[in-house]
Amino acid sequence: RSLPTDCVTPLGKTGGMELAEVHSLVGRVAAVDSACADSVVLRAAVGELRRLRSWVDGREVLLARLIAGVSSFPEKSLSEAGQTSLRAAEEVLHRASTVEQIPAVEVSLDAGRLSGGHVDVLTRVLRQLEPWARGKLIEAAPHLVVLGEQLPVDEFGRTVRAEARRLERDSDGLDRLERQRRALRLNSWTDRDSGMRRWVIAWDPETAVRLETRLDAQVEALFHDTQPPGCPSDLFEKQSYLRAQALLAMIEGRGVRFGRPEIIVVVDHSTGTGEPVVDWGLDVELPQQVLDDLYATATVHTVVVRNGTVIDAPGDLELGRTTRLANRAQRRALHGLYPTCAIPGCRVRYPRTKLHHVIWWRFGGRSDLGNFLPVCEKHHQNIHNDGWLVTLGPDRQLSITLPDGQIMTTGPPTRSAS
Repeated sequence: RSLPTDCVTPLGKTGGMELAEVHSLVGRVAAVDSACADSVVLRAAVGELRRLRSWVDGREVLLARLIAGVSSFPEKSLSEAGQTSLRAAEEVLHRASTVEQIPAVEVSLDAGRLSGGHVDVLTRVLRQLEPWARGKLIEAAPHLVVLGEQLPVDEFGRTVRAEARRLERDSDGLDRLERQRRALRLNSWTDRDSGMRRWVIAWDPETAVRLETRLDAQVEALFHDTQPPGCPSDLFEKQSYLRAQALLAMIEGRGVRFGRPEIIVVVDHSTGTGEPVVDWGLDVELPQQVLDDLYATATVHTVVVRNGTVIDAPGDLELGRTTRLANRAQRRALHGLYPTCAIPGCRVRYPRTKLHHVIWWRFGGRSDLGNFLPVCEKHHQNIHNDGWLVTLGPDRQLSITLPDGQIMTTGPPTRSAS
């Protein structure tokens, strides 16, 4: 069925991209042979597919906005036309609302430079802000859009959240924490496909720190040397399953009881200013007064580091060949260097990693601090089963040689101090 002439964009334009360019992108992506083994060609095709997907996201947002103007129940109209759920249609309308507030987003989407994932980041942050701070973020959005065109979605998310924190920061941070406490939420629904009941919970940072610390300790205590029946074999599903089991044990009173919470404070002398930076090892931002209260109620271990090297930490860090397993002192010390799995780009948090012998134990490797590297279970299997060759330099510079000859390297480990 042909469209009425007043619904057709003239001159071959489709938003910010010429129709000929869209056709060209489709042609180049479609031309990649299923047996292609040229990494340059494949990477180029993935980049072009990203532009196409971004353009499609932009057209979807435009259509959603237009449908909202002619339908009394746009979510239903969208879901029926696109054969999606009402929830998915609602998310598209949220994107459309963000685009209306920030015209620069629409321009970038139509040009294939910004993705729907980037728009979702802005949407979530805008919804969480107080009205006065929301207006300030909208004013800053054109600059953020330019950054988003150059950043992956996860990095863009960290950038936008940091800007939001800066805009709503008060003198001591307590006002923001109080707003976060009021934003405590628990939503639940039944997944119609699986029949499972799903929960989504938003905690304020202070509560989250207390609960996450206990949950990580429960997983370690309950499942360090064993796995419960029914544990998935998929590595990421396994971690999710174990955390759910540990939470259930805590709720039902079957969990292991712990005394004072443990906090590792890192004093980093790598700043180049001569002044050390103190990092509490928390992936949330808390006011100084709350940190002081935590300090007073927790067992605190201080780890001093410089340029990727632990220069002072409590406990025995050199075990040699006396035992294969790392002790708690070694885990604390390396936590001072690594907030996550050591493999570049991996976001698995340090408490969920294993300490891998860089020189393998079976080949005479020692259980000394300098021979341990924290890696998540997935990357641990890559190293042991898939031929990943890992070496550490003097300041823990990491080099990973992959089976296809690619080499990934990093400098000394760093962590975002606060």
